[in-house]
Amino acid sequence: MADVVYLVQDMLFSSKIRETAKPFGLTLQGVRDPAALAAAAAGGAKLVIVDLRLPAALDALGALGANPAAAAVPSIGFVDHELIDVMDAARARGCGQVMAKGQFSAALPRLLAQLVPPTAA
Repeated sequence: MADVVYLVQDMLFSSKIRETAKPFGLTLQGVRDPAALAAAAAGGAKLVIVDLRLPAALDALGALGANPAAAAVPSIGFVDHELIDVMDAARARGCGQVMAKGQFSAALPRLLAQLVPPTAA
């Protein structure tokens, strides 16, 4: 069971996700296809990240929505800021947050920090 499941094939973004998650102690699982994403998310993930530039991205979001356990997991999709039609399609498929790549990069530390339970003082 991974805390964060991602469908990202861009090496730069995969590395960014892994390196940003490391200080938080989060476990990660990268997947390659929509069915694997839904299955991994349903296994107790806290967050799903999808690169909306991938041809399988919208199918992946559809697979998430079709699996009740996976649909309950918050999802974030990112894409080039000018691809408004892809952003709209991702929202229509149930993607919780849709961001431009730059916005996603800037927000990633905050988004991952939210997954870590506060420590008792």
